[in-house]
Amino acid sequence: MKQRLEKQIFKNSIILTTYIFSVELIIRYILKLPVNYSVLRILISSLILGIFFSLLINNKFKKTIITLITTIILIYTWFETNLYFYLGFFMGSENTEQGMKVIDYFKEFFTSVKPNTFLLLIPYIIVLLYYFYLERKLKEKKLEKTIYFTFEIESIKSKIITYLISILIIIGLSLLYFYTLKAPYMQNKLQQTSNIDLFINPENANLAASQFGVVTYGLSDILLSKFNLKTNNEYIYKYEEKESIPENDYTRYVDNDIFYLLNDSKYNQLNNYFLNKEITPKNEYTGLFEGKNLIVILLESVNDIILNEELYPNIYKLYSEGFSFENNYSPRNACATGNNEFSSITSLYSISNTCTLNRYRNNTYFHSLFNMFNNENYITGSYHNYFDAYYSRKRSHLNLGSKSYQNGNDLEINLTSEYKEWPSDIDLIEKALPNFINEEKFMSYLITVTPHQPYIVNSEYGNKYLDKLIDYDYNMEMKRYLSKLFELDAAIGLLLEKLEESSKLSDTVIVLFGDHYPYGLKKDNLNNILPYDTKINNEVDRTPFIIYNSESKGEKIYKYTSLVDILPTLLNLFNINYDPRLYLGNDIFSDYHDLVIFADGSWQDKIGFYNASLGEFIPKDKNNTYHIDELISVNKKVSLKLEISTKIIKNNYFEHLNNKIKENEYE
Repeated sequence: MKQRLEKQIFKNSIILTTYIFSVELIIRYILKLPVNYSVLRILISSLILGIFFSLLINNKFKKTIITLITTIILIYTWFETNLYFYLGFFMGSENTEQGMKVIDYFKEFFTSVKPNTFLLLIPYIIVLLYYFYLERKLKEKKLEKTIYFTFEIESIKSKIITYLISILIIIGLSLLYFYTLKAPYMQNKLQQTSNIDLFINPENANLAASQFGVVTYGLSDILLSKFNLKTNNEYIYKYEEKESIPENDYTRYVDNDIFYLLNDSKYNQLNNYFLNKEITPKNEYTGLFEGKNLIVILLESVNDIILNEELYPNIYKLYSEGFSFENNYSPRNACATGNNEFSSITSLYSISNTCTLNRYRNNTYFHSLFNMFNNENYITGSYHNYFDAYYSRKRSHLNLGSKSYQNGNDLEINLTSEYKEWPSDIDLIEKALPNFINEEKFMSYLITVTPHQPYIVNSEYGNKYLDKLIDYDYNMEMKRYLSKLFELDAAIGLLLEKLEESSKLSDTVIVLFGDHYPYGLKKDNLNNILPYDTKINNEVDRTPFIIYNSESKGEKIYKYTSLVDILPTLLNLFNINYDPRLYLGNDIFSDYHDLVIFADGSWQDKIGFYNASLGEFIPKDKNNTYHIDELISVNKKVSLKLEISTKIIKNNYFEHLNNKIKENEYE
């Protein structure tokens, strides 16, 4: 007997494919991503996913399953898109733990939601409207055409054939998709990572979402996390003996032999990378602060707004009298404070989709800020006026070389679990200073917290100085932020006062840097107070970087700098013997191509801004730009730096190298 089998699976495939593809097109529209070959790739992946999901649908529970699938996609894509606007990044699965820790900020997150992201509701509503209402109505009126195939076999065999056809289509589309990843004409020439490598290893979340769509990026990111897939794209090159340069007073002496101690193939790329790096010589700034004490202060949520003589005279004093780096950036990433803190201490680029300070807290780095000063017999320590709710500093800072890490509980600072009541940075100075100010030589790292968001609710320090801002035409969120900065500035004033009282001011170097711009403040409001447009070219990531000593004449430095440059610059200024090849940043006073590398592979220098997600270079002056071959060359160097840094961290390279160095010394 002939059996007629309704091919509901194909209808579901078409609807789900259309839904997924519509979601991706809306996201591209919202994010202003270009229409190029990546759209075709996203269409193919939408087909694959649409057919695959349809195979999971049981007719009895069809509505429930479809509602579940579309709802998960809606929530995920809506959240990721708004997170991109909020933090500048898509959230990777490896950073989920950190994301859950900041659930307290959801209220502020939702107030910053972009209205046009609600366009994602349109295809979702249409799909549910069809399955819960229109499908039944169309059948009742016999207007819905149902696809039938005729088989002279039993129904069960017909279903098997249906599934086999679907699977064959998925295989065919997957081969076509694989072709789009390999085809040269389907990849931007300037793109730093090949699409096939990016698909297997989507650590660059922004670029992966741009090339594959948010849904496919999310799935490939989960696969990377669960199965630890890796590419074999190792750039291995042999060490080439460089032409010897005549020795002079600026010559740095380094040891090449240490890189041959790790005789393991998995370290070849890293060993050879360091061997081939240029050894930057000493310069006229070398030893400017030799023998002095050092206090490094991470300024929580501080950008260039704080460089205001009228409102914040203490920080402005350090800015105007010290070395001020006018083009400094603190690149955003998925774990901004922890990752940028890590970069300032190690001169490594953090892994952008991972909270590096937490996940790799057991790693050690013999070349870190703390360890380099430990080697010079400084008393090192780090201090924070909050407890370790978000970052595992108790473990990570000790492994980074700090001889003592004390948080708010250790310092006996009055704390509350209410995140809006961040403690005072004045308390941090008062409680931390006695731990080191009487030491003969000290190097201390202080992490402030008062200016932290939220700014949309009342808080002690958000309201404390509002009377000083009556004449300023800013909204209340901005005024609460400015109020918190008053407390931070007062803390810096107290630090200067205490150092003066103890006769340590002239013998102490103070370094200030911002960890990231104040999340929670809208860019329109930032533009009302800053002299540049925070909406373009990652200008929102501009932050202060100041090096001050009361006895030294400072100057304005216009090179492009970021947090990875802090450590090698300090080592040079303090004349601490170091191998510059071990640092991915640069001594700012040396001669090099100065550029800032952002976490997604974008970069900026004096010529212009390269947007990695768009694969586009935006020159500051159209008459002065790079040739395409020059851009490709710079992109390769940028990509290699980020790759090398990631492998150093994941392989705990410096610990293994240090162990071999110690073994060799004992032999």
